[in-house]
Amino acid sequence: MLDKRKALDEHNVATIVGPGTRLKGELHSKGTIRIEGEIEGRVECEDTIVVHESGHVKADLVAAQVIISGTVEGNTFAHERLEITNQAKVVGNITAPRISIAEGVIFEGQCTMKAPGQVQAPKPGLSVVGGQQAQQQKAAS
Repeated sequence: MLDKRKALDEHNVATIVGPGTRLKGELHSKGTIRIEGEIEGRVECEDTIVVHESGHVKADLVAAQVIISGTVEGNTFAHERLEITNQAKVVGNITAPRISIAEGVIFEGQCTMKAPGQVQAPKPGLSVVGGQQAQQQKAAS
């Protein structure tokens, strides 16, 4: 149970990638990011990343808290908690100290739970979008 749930303040969102918006590259933010459009690359946030039902992410996500209701193709690293709602589709590895996965979620990848403070996200350029690709690249080495 995620009893230390950090409250999400919808009025305190610093960055919104709206519906119909496509972003390719790296996105860094100190405040909450809400993704309703499409992102490809890498997203890093000191607070919360929210992938809305309409959001489609082909990127690695790194944040204190991650809430996924849309589609994510990439690895997700949450330093505090990760929540995947029943509308979500996640293809990639997930790592967090606390994880909540709703019934009905489509999830393909590996799940690693580590104690708070032990979650280490890879440096940019070292992580590969999609858990399968990362495993294939590692096997080829």
